[in-house]
Amino acid sequence: MMGSGPSFGAAHQESICILLEMQWINSASIHSGEYFHGPFEITEPGTPFILLQSSGRTRPLDDRAIRFIERYQGKLQLIDADKLGIQDLPTDVGEYFCGLLHNCVLDVYNLALATARNHPLTTRRYMWKVEY
Repeated sequence: MMGSGPSFGAAHQESICILLEMQWINSASIHSGEYFHGPFEITEPGTPFILLQSSGRTRPLDDRAIRFIERYQGKLQLIDADKLGIQDLPTDVGEYFCGLLHNCVLDVYNLALATARNHPLTTRRYMWKVEY
């Protein structure tokens, strides 16, 4: 999961709470600006990435990561706030709502993922079941 600016919080939440905790899928949350400080080394054909592309000041960080992933054939799922209509908000505030918009889209994605995998979001191995 990748994102930047206000969308990084949504990416981190998706990675930790949904993919790891609820779906048991190995995941990391990577800030688009930190991608080139090591994580880009895992990029190869078929490496899956979900990138929450923001609008505003941090979008160039997302754009740079997208170009690299596409160049080296990573498997990229892109959720672009601009294509979802964030630009309909005033430009001086729109970027602050990207994370909220991404969370709304991810809610739908998460239910579809849980259904496709036959792994309900409420399934746990340890949480609420064992002492920790």
